[in-house]
Amino acid sequence: MCFPTFVAALCLLHPVIALTAGPVVPIAPGVVMPLVSLGTGSGQKGDVVNATATWIKIGGVGIDTALIYRDQPKVRQGILTAGISASSVFITTKVPCGTYEEVSKGVQESLDQLGVSMVNLTLIHAFPNPQVACARSPGASIKDTWRALVDAKRSGKTRSIGVSSFGSHDLIELQSYGGELPAVNQCSLSVGHHDDETMQLCDKLGITYQSYSPLCGGFNGSSCKHGNVMTLPEVKTIAGAHKVSPAQVALKWIVQQGRPLAVASWLQQYMEEDLDLWSWGNLTDDEMNTLTKVKTSFASEQHALIV
Repeated sequence: MCFPTFVAALCLLHPVIALTAGPVVPIAPGVVMPLVSLGTGSGQKGDVVNATATWIKIGGVGIDTALIYRDQPKVRQGILTAGISASSVFITTKVPCGTYEEVSKGVQESLDQLGVSMVNLTLIHAFPNPQVACARSPGASIKDTWRALVDAKRSGKTRSIGVSSFGSHDLIELQSYGGELPAVNQCSLSVGHHDDETMQLCDKLGITYQSYSPLCGGFNGSSCKHGNVMTLPEVKTIAGAHKVSPAQVALKWIVQQGRPLAVASWLQQYMEEDLDLWSWGNLTDDEMNTLTKVKTSFASEQHALIV
C-alpha cells in the first residue's frame, strides 16, 4: 500500500515497502530505491569522503552523485572508509547529454571512478532542462543519450536508467522514440516549488518522480531562488506541532507522497534528522494540504546550483 497522502491521485503506482535499511520504493523490476539518499552535488563543505562514510555508518544506503560533480572517487573512498561493500549501497550517478559515444564513455568513467562494475541507477544529467543541457555539447541529442543508457543497462553497467529535469513535454518526446521509459525523473521538488503537471504525467506513466533540492538550503545560501524552505512560516509552525525540525517536516511532505529524494547534508546531526522521517508519525491531511498550497510561480523559477 502507498504512504498516506492528502490526495489519492498522488499515490504512486508502485507500493512502498519497508526494509531494515529504511523505506524504499520499487523503481524497476527487481530494483528498489531508498526514499532518502545523500546528494553530494553541494560539495559537502569539501569533505565528500567524510560525508559519505558518516551517512553510511548511521544507516543511510542511498548515495546520489554525478560525473560532473568530480567527486565520485571521493564517494568511492567514503564507502571504503565506512567498511562496507559498494554492493550494499544504492548508487545513483548521472552523465551529461552527449553523443552516443560520449555518453557511453561517461558511463564507463563513472564506474571506474566509483570502483564498481555496475551502479543501481544512471540518469541523464539534463539541468536546467534537456535543451540547454544538450546545447553544451556539439552533436549531442537526448535520443542518442538515451540510446546509450539503454545499451548500458543491457550490458549490465546499470540496473536501471532515468532522466533528470525533464518536463512533461520532454517525457512525451522521449516516449515517442518507442522502447523503454525512464525508471526515474529527478527534478526540483520542495514545499513551495513543484511541477504538478510533470508529476502527474510521471505517475500515469509509472515513472518515479524523485526530488532534488528538497530543502533549498545549504552553507552557501539557498539553492533555489524561491528561498530556503526551512524558513517558511507554515513549515516552522508544523515542525513545532510535531516537535521536530523544519527540515524533517519539509522532507516528510515529499516522502509521505511516496516520492524519493536526494538531500545534501554534511553534519551528522542533520543526516540523522534527514533519515528520521518515520519515527514520529505522519503529517495530517490538513498539514499536507497547507504545505502543498505554499506554491511559488514554477515557470519563473531557476536554480542557482547545478544539481
